[in-house]
Amino acid sequence: MNIVRKLVGWILPLLILGAAIAGFMALGSQKPPPRRAVEAPAAVAVRTTPIQQMEGRIEIDADGVVVPLREVTLAAEVPGRLLRKCESCRAGQFVKAGSVLFEIDPRDYQLDVQRLEGEVRQAALNIEEIDEELAQNATSAELSQRQVDLARREVARLDNLKANRIVTETEHERALRDELTATNALTMLQGQKRVLTKRRGRFTEAQALASTMLERAKLDLSRTRVVAPVDGVVVDDKVEQDSFVAKGTPLVTLEDTSAVEVKTSLRMDELSQVWGGRAANGDGLGAHDLPDAPARVVFTLGDRSYEWDGILSRQEGRGLDEKTRTLPCRALVTKPANVKAIDRYGATMATLPPEAPRSLLRGMFVDVLVQVDVPQPLVSVPQEAVRPSGEMFVMRDDKLVIMHPRPFHAGGGLIAFKEADSGLLPTDRVVTSQLANPREGMQLVEAAP
Repeated sequence: MNIVRKLVGWILPLLILGAAIAGFMALGSQKPPPRRAVEAPAAVAVRTTPIQQMEGRIEIDADGVVVPLREVTLAAEVPGRLLRKCESCRAGQFVKAGSVLFEIDPRDYQLDVQRLEGEVRQAALNIEEIDEELAQNATSAELSQRQVDLARREVARLDNLKANRIVTETEHERALRDELTATNALTMLQGQKRVLTKRRGRFTEAQALASTMLERAKLDLSRTRVVAPVDGVVVDDKVEQDSFVAKGTPLVTLEDTSAVEVKTSLRMDELSQVWGGRAANGDGLGAHDLPDAPARVVFTLGDRSYEWDGILSRQEGRGLDEKTRTLPCRALVTKPANVKAIDRYGATMATLPPEAPRSLLRGMFVDVLVQVDVPQPLVSVPQEAVRPSGEMFVMRDDKLVIMHPRPFHAGGGLIAFKEADSGLLPTDRVVTSQLANPREGMQLVEAAP
């Protein structure tokens, strides 16, 4: 019985293994299934759009913030007590040029003006007195000269008579004494004239000095009224009425609202486009100057936009920002109150809506659209036609052409290329729909609308 069990334990596995090998051989000997003929691929339907020719002007879009053109800090030019402060001289109030903002007590300065006017009049009277003395001196000198001439003729006549012993020595000496007396009187008058002339010069200098001091006193008196030099908004008022202020004490800070600037930054490729459009209006520019390219400043509020006209006026600072690698620039808006409202469709509205801003305000975040003239012709395609990898699918003669043109400018939903360098043809159409497994030369067909 044990022997039978052992035989069955050896033979049964061998039988199972043999059956498995026979089955495997039977399956492996089957014929392969017949191959089906592969059909030629059909043309892929895609949506396309034609190549568009662009005008010779592009717009560079940059972010910006409105900053004041200048801030003017008015200080006291003379010391004194503030008698009056204008009601509109408060932070946030608008003041017009020429408005009196502060008035300093003028009484001390009025007294100085009166005193110096008296000194000027006194100096004028002294000069008139000297002029009268000079006139009297001239008359006396003329008479004295005549007297000297008479005395000399008398001495000459007596000299001849003395030689003939007609007159005595005493009479001759008397004539000489008269001549000496007349000459001495003339000399004294001439010396007096020189003294009077010098005195007149001194009084003239005193009059000029008094006049200069009078002008200074009048200037100080005028400085007791502090007026607004420009139309603007009061940013900060620092003193109150009845306060005493010293010379140089800041009184108020005004923001000039006649014009504003927009602080923005441009990349180097955008700067190269600005410089490239310099030929039309860039003659005579310096190494660090920017051409006065026109710009549009746009502020968006809800579904409406508001627009101002400006120019790209100058660069700010000495070069590129080290962190952003952009060049800080300023756009100048000369008329910040001339605002145009743009509706959601891009059309200019005839009238401003009630909620529209009446002017560009400090701190507004805006878009700066710099308009640059491009001398070479450009072509453009929709932005969605260029893949993230930079590839552009073009349908040319119903076949796919994969291109890698270098973009020249992107903005407004379009990407522009230089026509001469892009390799695009006027008859090409760019694929705007998604394309699975694109291959160069694959058949394409325009999709039904």
